[in-house]
Amino acid sequence: MSQDLEVGSPALPAGNQQFALLVSLDRAARDVMRAACRQAGYQSLDCPNFVDAVSMAGEIGVTACCIAASATNSGLCQLIKDLREALVDGAPILMMSAMSDVPQQVESLFVCGVTEIFASTAPETLTHYLVNRNTERVDPHGQHIYGKQVLLVEDSTTVAVVVRKTLMKHGLMVDWERSAEDGLDALQHKKYDLLITDLVLEGEMSGVALVSHLRQSGYSEYALPILAMTGFDERSRRRELFRLGVNDYVVKPVLEEELVVRARNLIIASRLAIRVEAQHARIKMLESSDALTGVYNRRTLFNMSKKYLATAQRTEGVFSLVLVEIHGVDRVVTQYGSAAGDEVLSDCARAMRMVARSSDIVARVGDARFAVALPYCAVMDAPCIGERYRRALSGEKPFGMALGVSVGTVAFDAQQDSDFDHLFARALSTMVRDDAAVPS
Repeated sequence: MSQDLEVGSPALPAGNQQFALLVSLDRAARDVMRAACRQAGYQSLDCPNFVDAVSMAGEIGVTACCIAASATNSGLCQLIKDLREALVDGAPILMMSAMSDVPQQVESLFVCGVTEIFASTAPETLTHYLVNRNTERVDPHGQHIYGKQVLLVEDSTTVAVVVRKTLMKHGLMVDWERSAEDGLDALQHKKYDLLITDLVLEGEMSGVALVSHLRQSGYSEYALPILAMTGFDERSRRRELFRLGVNDYVVKPVLEEELVVRARNLIIASRLAIRVEAQHARIKMLESSDALTGVYNRRTLFNMSKKYLATAQRTEGVFSLVLVEIHGVDRVVTQYGSAAGDEVLSDCARAMRMVARSSDIVARVGDARFAVALPYCAVMDAPCIGERYRRALSGEKPFGMALGVSVGTVAFDAQQDSDFDHLFARALSTMVRDDAAVPS
């Protein structure tokens, strides 16, 4: 047995040191793998023959095994099988080989236990793999799940302790409940990023019933992803779990790596889905809102008002409209600039929103012109509401300059208003200017 360690490297891994066993009959191939491993922060141990590889893997306890060989090498498949049994904690078996090997032979290597195969002409891919694997194992912050909240529902103390310890080691915060009923209560008082539940639980409600109840109660697959734990792996059971709304499942006894990866994937997918939905909502808001003031834009006002007006026409109901024109903004722009004018308009829109009732539709329809649609507002009430807006705005003195306000108020009249455009034009014609406070 040959143990050709790099000069100056320790004979055994210390602390968190990553250690790779290099197996190849060709010293040059071992040199290439050694360089690749060194760049990834691994110490290396050379093995120039297949005979000693298994015993060295078992004695040293390596964290990765790298093999340089052709898929056609005699005894290679058996070596990989033996290495897979000897290596601890699922250490990867990484192979460098010519990519011209017959696909069927390459496939047989994966069946035997090879983790990944890299082209012998591209050792940097081996380095990249080892670097990424090391990051995933030791850096929970890099997994984008650090600090996320997990609810574990499991009636077995032994299983719960192992699962909780595993997840917390990777940066997750885990609350544990023994029954589905207690799990439901916990969800009422706290928002979780992931639910992990056993299917067989103490109490009257099973894990299956818990999943069904949550999905029927409005907890969507992306708002609360659910990872089920089961001791059964039948196809029919898997199909039923997915039908009920489980996002994924693991089979007991749970492997640490599998549990962490599945939990991580569900949390990240959920976060991404929520982010996409928020972006869609923002896009929709931007399409319907005025970019400067945040109130509705002209197009949205007309679209919404046309629907209310059609209802009023059909049911002989009521609908009113208030138009508001702000005077004096141009003087602010002349003296202080366009940014100051934008600030004045934004403040005016904010004042109008504060006055608005829950049913009022406030929109910006011109440079300094706003409109307020009043669904279900009677003819006699509309002038009072218009006056309320006028008073709110006429008291504004941005940059010490008083503003003038024109207000026009009209109510829907079936005899005059065939559509919203006619109603809007009538409102324009009724606007009364009150700018006595504005210097000429």
